[in-house]
Amino acid sequence: MNMRLALPALALLTGINGAAQAEIYSGGPVYGGPGAPGGAIVCKVFNAGLTSVSISSRQIFDSTNASVTPTVDTCNVALAPNHYCQYGKTGTGNVAYSCRMVITGTDPNVSALAEIQGADGKITVVPIHK
Repeated sequence: MNMRLALPALALLTGINGAAQAEIYSGGPVYGGPGAPGGAIVCKVFNAGLTSVSISSRQIFDSTNASVTPTVDTCNVALAPNHYCQYGKTGTGNVAYSCRMVITGTDPNVSALAEIQGADGKITVVPIHK
């Protein structure tokens, strides 16, 4: 075997380069308080790792267990180290929301939070965990 090919092949077989890992993060429910329809739910992610990560699945659920389609999404591309992205939607009423995401990378090291702004402008934040 050619020596130039042997070392990379050995690294792949023994896992030296590391394999991509998929991790599920979720947070909430978070409730902005009673009021008229309005406000917003935003799920924010910061990549504190040394390599880019992908957020392959981004979901928001409301307190009726319905999936809510984000209307804002900057997490649809690879998230570089020391960068953040967010996805969210304007609120539709007196409900609580939860965020769920699947993050993939060779060394995922992210922090995340769910932020809801009530119709009255009050902001409530909860952490998102693995």
